[in-house]
Amino acid sequence: METLREKLTFILTALAYLLFHLGMAPDSGSIVKGTIMALLHTLPYEIGFTYIVVVFIRRTSGNRWPPWNRVARIFFTIGIIAGLMYNLYGIGAREQRRLKQLKKTPATLSSFRQDDNRKVPLYWA
Repeated sequence: METLREKLTFILTALAYLLFHLGMAPDSGSIVKGTIMALLHTLPYEIGFTYIVVVFIRRTSGNRWPPWNRVARIFFTIGIIAGLMYNLYGIGAREQRRLKQLKKTPATLSSFRQDDNRKVPLYWA
């Protein structure tokens, strides 16, 4: 990383990595706790996939390790993808919980017709 452009893009990639891992904790709603949970849940997969990609690059480039900043960029890129998928999954789970809560709420009485929401059977005598 010699040029200013390389340093700037490295910092922007790191910030995008953190941005894609931002989230809310399901129990308390804390952003810090949600972000740490997202990082801890995705970090093993990110490290593993980064290692696989770096070993592949090492094998194809004549048994040389890429520089540390390239490895970090690969890690951040894989992390951005993993953070996106994790947060999409979390948003879907929260929406499913919200829909389940809506189904549990009792139906309101309708003013359209008198017998619209009767709970007891209607007897004709």
